[in-house]
Amino acid sequence: MLWFLKKKKDDPVLKSMDGREIKYVTRIGTDENGNPTSVIMGKRGRIVCIDGEIRVLCGEIDVFRCMAKDAEYFLHLSGDGVTVKGHNTVTGDYDHIMIFYTYYRK
Repeated sequence: MLWFLKKKKDDPVLKSMDGREIKYVTRIGTDENGNPTSVIMGKRGRIVCIDGEIRVLCGEIDVFRCMAKDAEYFLHLSGDGVTVKGHNTVTGDYDHIMIFYTYYRK
């Protein structure tokens, strides 16, 4: 009878990207002519998913913060990173970012 009180399972994509070290983060956008641009936002950092929020830290600086429920996120087919789209509370804009993981040989 208490089926509606069950906890929801965590999203496997959020679990896989939580705590991962990153090589660099790029912001995807367009210039005034409509051509695609890619700007590096930061290098050498970490992804933290805590309290339903996705945070990207580079050094000691937050470069991206967004609530997970309001964001679109998916893994790259190559497995070397993740793409996140959402309202960035750091800049106040809607951002489309690509995060590339640091690769360590296992």
